[in-house]
This record gives sequence, C-alpha cells and structure tokens, in this order.
Amino acid sequence: MAVLQAFQADLLKDLDEGKELHLLIIYLTYKCHLFPQGLNVQSYYTTLPSTTSSSATESQNSASTSPYITAFLVTTSSSSTQTSPQTPVTALPVTTSSSSTQTSPQTPVTRPDVIRNLKVTNITTSSVFLRWDEPIENITFFKITWTDDDANENTTTSTSYDITYLTAGVKYTFCVTAVIEHSEPSCISTYTEPNRISNLKVNNITTSSVLMTWDEPIGNRFFFKLNWMDKKTNGNSTETSNTSFNITDLIPGVNYTFCITAVAADNSTEGKAFCISQYTKPDVIRNLTVSEVTTSSVFLTWDEPIGNRSFFKLQWTDDETNRNYTKTSNTFHNITDLISGVKYTFCITAVAADEEETKGENFCISQYTKPNVIGNLIVSEVTTLSVFLSWNEPIGNRSFFKVKWTDKTHETSNTFHNITDLTAGVNYTFCITAVAADNSTEGNALCISQYTKPDVIMNLTADDITTSSVLLNWTKPIGQSSRYRVEYEEKNVTTENTSIQINDLISGAQYTFKVFAVAADHVTEGRSIQISLYTKPNVIGNLIESEVTTLSVFLSWNEPTGNRSFFKVKWTDKTNEKTKETSNTFHHITDLTAGLNYTFCITAVAADNSTEGDAICISQYTKPDVIKNLTVDDITTSSVLLNWTKPNGQSSSYCVEYEDKNVTTENTSIQINYLISGAQYTFKVFAISADHVTEGRSIQISLYTKPDVIGNVMVSEVTTLSVFLSWNDPIGNRSFFKVKWSDKTKETSNTSHNITDLTAGVNYTFCITAVAADNSTEGNAICISQYTSAAVCVGGVANRLLDKNLEGRLFDGFPLLLPVVEPASVREAAGLAFKLHSGVKNELLAV
Repeated sequence: MAVLQAFQADLLKDLDEGKELHLLIIYLTYKCHLFPQGLNVQSYYTTLPSTTSSSATESQNSASTSPYITAFLVTTSSSSTQTSPQTPVTALPVTTSSSSTQTSPQTPVTRPDVIRNLKVTNITTSSVFLRWDEPIENITFFKITWTDDDANENTTTSTSYDITYLTAGVKYTFCVTAVIEHSEPSCISTYTEPNRISNLKVNNITTSSVLMTWDEPIGNRFFFKLNWMDKKTNGNSTETSNTSFNITDLIPGVNYTFCITAVAADNSTEGKAFCISQYTKPDVIRNLTVSEVTTSSVFLTWDEPIGNRSFFKLQWTDDETNRNYTKTSNTFHNITDLISGVKYTFCITAVAADEEETKGENFCISQYTKPNVIGNLIVSEVTTLSVFLSWNEPIGNRSFFKVKWTDKTHETSNTFHNITDLTAGVNYTFCITAVAADNSTEGNALCISQYTKPDVIMNLTADDITTSSVLLNWTKPIGQSSRYRVEYEEKNVTTENTSIQINDLISGAQYTFKVFAVAADHVTEGRSIQISLYTKPNVIGNLIESEVTTLSVFLSWNEPTGNRSFFKVKWTDKTNEKTKETSNTFHHITDLTAGLNYTFCITAVAADNSTEGDAICISQYTKPDVIKNLTVDDITTSSVLLNWTKPNGQSSSYCVEYEDKNVTTENTSIQINYLISGAQYTFKVFAISADHVTEGRSIQISLYTKPDVIGNVMVSEVTTLSVFLSWNDPIGNRSFFKVKWSDKTKETSNTSHNITDLTAGVNYTFCITAVAADNSTEGNAICISQYTSAAVCVGGVANRLLDKNLEGRLFDGFPLLLPVVEPASVREAAGLAFKLHSGVKNELLAV
C-alpha cells in the first residue's frame, strides 16, 4: 500500500508539470481509490485467478477469497482534459498469495464495449422504437434514458425498447448504456411525428379559390405543408405557419383534393396528412337566348361556361312564383308544359360533379308564352236556322275572343255565343281566337264545322213484328239529309234507306223507336219521330202434363225467354174448345171426359194484352175408367184365366201386371201361363188409352195356383197295425200335406207319415195332397193301396215252415218273416197266406 501511495504522488507531480502520461495501473479492487478527479480513467475488471504454490488445500481456500483487480488506463494531456477512446489494454499478471510463489499467465481482461448500431424506427406522434446490436462483451442489462425538458430512465435486458407516451413534434435524445458496473452510454436524437390536424374545413368557395381552415394538432409543430391536386394530377404545394390559408388560381368546376400536414422543427419529420375534396364553383354560362316560343314551350340555348361543369340546372318561375326545375348536360333545352300567355323567368346554373352539387351563379332571362287556344269548343242547340257555340277558357291569360264564320266577325269576352240567321242544312265553319291583354297578340284559332239541322222524317210505321225483330218504314223529310239514325233503348243504328229491320230484340218487350234525319257530317240530326210497340212474346218452354185423371189434367211450363204479361191456355177434344188466362206457369184443367184425347195450347201475351207469341201445344189422353167384374177361372198349377168387363168411357187395351211382368191385351180376358205351382199371385188390370201410355186406375185380385202332385210315394214298415208312408216334395210351393185313408185325414208338413191303428190284413188306399198357403187351394192327390200284415203260426205248421227252411228266403227282393201268432183254429192257420210286397206287386205264397 505504501508503494501505491508513492506511485500516486509521482503521478500527480507529473500532471502538475503538464506532461502527457500513459500509465497502466493495476491494483486490487478492495484498495482505496488512487486517482484524483479530472482524469479520464477507463477501467476493466477481471477476476484475480488463484496462483499459489501452496498445497491443494491452500488453493481451494484462496479461491474462495480471490479479489478483483482493475486495470486503469489513464490518459492526460496538458492541452486538453477531454479523453479519447482508447484501445483496451491488457492487464499485467498479478499474483497474490501468502507465499512469494510467482503466478502463471492468466486470460486477458478487457474493458466493456459500447452498444452498436443504435437505430430509431416506428416513429409516431407519441412513441419511438429503439433497436441496437449486442456489444462484444457480455453485459448484465441495458439502461435507456431519454430527455426533452425532463429526464426519463428505464432498463431492459433486450436489444430493443418501445418508448411511449411521448409528446408529438418534440425532439428527444435517447441514450442506451450497456451495464456491467460502469459503462459508456450510446445516444441518438430524433423528433416524434407531429400530430394530425383536426376540423379541416373548406370555406368561401368560388370559381377559382377556396379558404382552408383547421385546428392546431395536439403537441408541437413547426409549420404546415399544404398540397392540392385535381384529377389530372396537377399538384401544387405551399407552406404556412397559420391555421388557415386561401388557395387561389383554381379552375372553375374542378374537383380538388386538399391535404394539410404538420411538420416538426427539423423541417423533415411530418405527421399524418388530413385531406378533403372539394369542387370549385362552375363559372356562369354565356349568351343565353330564347327561341321557338309557343303556347306551352320555349327553346333555350347558351354557351359553355369557362372551366368545367357536370350538368346544368334549369329553373323557371311564372308571375305567381310557381317554381320548376330540370337537369341537362346539353347547352340547349326545350322547356315544355308551360302555361300559355304567362311571363316566365328562366335561370340556368352550371353544376359541378360532386354529390353536394356545387352550383355556379345563375344566368336568367324572361319571356312570355303565346296565349293558348280555347278548349272544348262545342256546338249545341243546333236548329235549322241557328247554332249556339260554347268553349272553355284557354290555359293561361287572355283579354277577349274573336268569333269568325263565313265573312263575319264578332268580339266577345264571354265563353259562348249564339249565331243566328243561318240557312238550314248548310255546313258552317266557326273559328274562335284568344287575344292577349296587349290586344294584338293572338293565339291560334280553334275552328269547328257544323251543319244546321235537317227537317223531320214523315209517315213512320212498323211492320213484320216478331219475337226479336221489327221492320220500320218512313218517308224522306223536306230538305236535305244524308242518312238516318234509329235510336232505341241505348242502341243506335244508321241507314241510308227509308226503311230498316231491327234485330236482336227482347221478346215481349216494349220498344220506342226514334228516327232522325242526319246531315252529311253524320252528326247533325233533325228532330226525331217515334213509334212504340211490343215484340211478340217468346214461346213457353218445357210444357209438361201431370196428375192426369179421368176428368182433369195438370199443366206446367217454363217461362218464355224475354218478357210476358200473362198466358192464354186453350184446350179442345176436336169437338169443343175452351180458353183460360193465367199469370202462373201452371194450370189445372178440370171437367174433362175420361179416355178422350185433348190438345192443350199455351200462348204468352205481351203487356198490351193483344200481342201474342206463338203457341206451344201438347196432346194428352185423360185416364180411362177402371175395369169392372175382375174374376179368375181355370186355376191350374201354372196358369190362371182372368176375365173382366170393359170400363165406362173409352179404352184401347188392357195391361195386366203381376210380379215384375206386364202383358197387354185388347180383349177383356187373358190366360196367364208359366206360373209357379202353389204360389201366391196378385194380378192388376189397367185400362189403357189409345196412346198406349195413359192408364186408368187398376183393379187387382190375389190367388194361389194349385200345388203340384207329390212324387215317388212309398209304403214301408208295413205291420198288422200300421204302415209308414214317404214321398218327395212337389215341384213349386206348398204349405202342408193332407194324408187321407178310409174316412180319416191327417195333415203334416213333412214328406213322410206313419199311419197307425190299422186293422191287420186289410187293404187300405192312402191318398196324399199338397195344400197351398191359403190352406184351401189343393193340388191333385196321389194314392197308393197297401194291405196291413196278417200271419198265424201253430204247432207243426211252423215246424213245416222251418223244416222247409223258408225263413230268411228272399221273395221278390224282400225277406220272409214268420210271425208267431195264436190262430183261432188250426184250420185257419193251415190256410194262412203270407203277403209279400215289392213296389205295387203283391204275391201270395201258400204253405
């Protein structure tokens, strides 16, 4: 330590003498500071290595307490106290140990380097972004400082840093220092962008200038740069320190884009531009003229204004300040729909192409339109000697009217005039002209031609009246006429003849026909002559007779097409004729004769009670009366014979109806065949008129046909006291059977019967009859005879029969039975005969 202090004293002495010294001083970092203030000292730190020759144990102990050494390069000069950067100096090897052993050479220790390539990017109105390269040496962190009027500081371990919350348009100095313990900063200065202006407005727009105004941007700025250009890229610029500027020498009607930019005090850093587009006003048109003036239009022409324009706006007003406008891109326009006789002021304005339609100054001209023609000139109250004229006021203004015809003129302030002293049937032309208040300017005349009326026709008559037409005839009128018009209902027909057939009329309707003589203009008509008449009613439809009886007929029909007042109903039997009237579409005719043919005719009558339509007729027989004394004879199993007496009145034939069948006859009797046996039938007999359709009321009779005979009657199980009968059902119907024998009768609904209580050995005749459901009508009987059984066997007779082995033998197909009886005597037994029955065959066997 004493050595170092001595070295320091020598160093200070040399400095006092003004010597330039380059000294390298190495000392332990934990020693005191040797240098006075005012020296430029750059220090480099390194760790002092452990270099003792002691044992391993000693080395480990010394390593934990190795001090730092610092190499200082001190540069001083008598001429300046400012130091310049020096090349890093390699430190001398230092040994520290408890012994005097020399340490081995160590790694060189260098001074920390400054950062490199410090740059500023992304400059905005309130921030900058710093970026730099790592120094060669390792560092702990970076210290960033920046200043304007105030000092600010922050740290980062990254090689970039975003500094925000700056003030727009202000110059800042940014320093970045690589930090180990002490290091030199690297600095850079820049301006932030000025802020954008606000509230940019365009005022006082003229054809060649605009006044721009805006508000100061937030923050600082040095001046403003103004740029403007049109669509042809003709650009201009200027600078100003004010917040307004009047731009001149612009072209009329051109769209300009104006941009204002705030510039910082370095004259280069610019903020964001604020732009606005605006058209200058178009210039005024030139040489406006009016031509082709009519009652409702004028034709305007003019020259293009200086500069540009998009289109022209045309406005016009009358004396009452009614305003109209239109647009055109041409330098001419025909304005229509004007009011005649009115003073108009026409103004034309050039308009720019912007949406706001920036307009130039108006150019105006005044002009009167011509008085209009009158409207709706009408000729009325035309007679053979005069016409009455009337018309509507013309649109617009007028003072009075001139009325002219032939070689005469009359003035009137009215809109009507009665012209007299004309000649009948002559064509006149009348002209009306409106005159303006200057009494000289006339509108166009409106003329009308009119014939005076022809005279009336004569001798109008109507002929050939039908349901839908009429023929009219008349005589020509005195004087001239070209044609004739016939008016009826809401129709009109014309003819050049003195007669006409009118068709398509409604039947039964009243018509009034008016006939006018018409002048050669086919419009002017004379006074009419008229005739009234009814067309014939139409024929009725669908005439039907119903409810026909022996004494009456009910008629009904449909209304005829068209009109009618009532109907006439006529009927006749070719001898007598009667007529009735009715307003209904039906009528009940009574007091007729039964069975006669009548003709009924219906005619529609018009409301004049005389004009009748054509009749519709229908013929109808009254019903015949009922037959009398209907009887039935000769009833068999399949037929009956019917008989009756003719009815009162007339009849042509008879219809017999039974089941679903009908048969006719002109006789008063008929045999009905092919009936079912044992069946019930109801026969209805009608008298029929000569039309073979009209029938009288029926008389009926009901009966049963006879049941048929039974079939295949058989006798079986014959005993001494009974027989068993069986048979087949008869063809057709039956209700039950009667079985008769001797004086006895039994009834059964079966096809078999066991008859008992008979006497042995007696021949019986059994008869079977089918009976109908009326319990009285019987068919023919079928009979069969049969003996009851009788057998006597005593003693040897039986033995003889047995000896002969007769029992069990077949006789004619039936087995022989030997009944055991007790006869009254042997003699009777000896003479006993056995009866065998096969079908209807009987045999006796003697034993």
